[in-house]
Amino acid sequence: MSAPGTGRRLGALQVAGLLVSASYGIGFLFGSGEMAVGQGMAGSLYGLATAAGMALLALLAPRLWAGGEPIWDLFGRRYGALLSDAVALLSVVWMAGVLAAQIHGGVVVMKLLGLPAWSAFALVLAAIYAASRLALHTASRVLPLFLVAGGLILVWTLVADGGAQVYVQAPVRLVADAAPLGPVALGALVLGVAALVVTGADYHQFVLAAARPRTAVLGCLGAALFLALLGPLPAAVVVALSEAGQLAGIDDAKQVIPQALAAATARLLPGLDRLMLLVLSFAALGSGAAILRAMTSALGAATARRFEVGPGPLALVALGAGSLLALRDQGIVQTMVSINLVYIGSVSVLFAATLLGRAAAPRRALLSVTLGFAASFAAYLAAWRWQAGPAGELWVLGAGLLASGLAWRIDLPACFSPRARLRRGAGAPPRRCAP
Repeated sequence: MSAPGTGRRLGALQVAGLLVSASYGIGFLFGSGEMAVGQGMAGSLYGLATAAGMALLALLAPRLWAGGEPIWDLFGRRYGALLSDAVALLSVVWMAGVLAAQIHGGVVVMKLLGLPAWSAFALVLAAIYAASRLALHTASRVLPLFLVAGGLILVWTLVADGGAQVYVQAPVRLVADAAPLGPVALGALVLGVAALVVTGADYHQFVLAAARPRTAVLGCLGAALFLALLGPLPAAVVVALSEAGQLAGIDDAKQVIPQALAAATARLLPGLDRLMLLVLSFAALGSGAAILRAMTSALGAATARRFEVGPGPLALVALGAGSLLALRDQGIVQTMVSINLVYIGSVSVLFAATLLGRAAAPRRALLSVTLGFAASFAAYLAAWRWQAGPAGELWVLGAGLLASGLAWRIDLPACFSPRARLRRGAGAPPRRCAP
């Protein structure tokens, strides 16, 4: 049976294409290459974790499709405006990590073009802010083409440098190269990426636009398959270049993919390398502007009922959050994963309970999200301060889930209300504090 309304018309291939385009970007390319410099084919874990998230999303797709609205809109309708605002603010948290990845990418390319580090950072921030204030409808259509072109050049580089065998051997090499990371680091990375795919409203929108539930499922599975094939590509290129001795002149691991793309285009036609770098910088800045607009919109939605703040100042606040994350001494993938875990630790309990039909009072739902965020963010700051590494990232997730889960199970406002204390003091049976 076809979906009601006019907004549900996408076929399975369209759903798959949109899901892939939402996942494949500068963070995917540059971050996977950066990881591969030190960890070999384990650099493909980001792409493969994204593919795993798409497969999990396929399991939830029929329920999401039947609901007819993104899960966060359902939160607002079921639990009230306060929780809707809280979730909008929390969405800014994970988007700040994505923005930081675009900032990293832009700075890397600008440095390859010859700018000093701090000048490159300032220029990238200014360019992203300026671009976010413009209506870049045409650019939003062109950017995916640049990334597809970059992917095709990566394939050509892999084949031209004799690295096809590396790609064919990717599963075996991945097992060997991922083993030194240990289960904690692997768990943090996979959870931080896959769970965001499952809980991310930006992915839900494509599931909801499918013509039928079966179409949504097939679209998610198609995206999972494509990303599983695409995920090892940047890492395979880096491993092939490393084994050929062509990475000796790279000082910053974040530069390896843009430098490889520039070198490949220069071999096609001398002088094209700088054009390729400009194209990559435009892709990074355009993607950064798009995510900054989304962050500004979320901040505006969350604050509209209480403050009147223009989009310009809100964009500066959002850009400041992304800048702070970009300044932290982390890799591109780790930057995104660590802040994803704050978001996931805050909302996962409410997300799962709502999908399972276990609704609670609005105040308990709001308290669950609030305490989950407070615990996750406190653990994040502690891990940042003491450089806790992957173990700290799992503490971020665990602290949020524990606090959020306890708040969901125990009606703390009821337990500690003056009336409850009075009843207990008078010898009456205590008011039940759990559902």
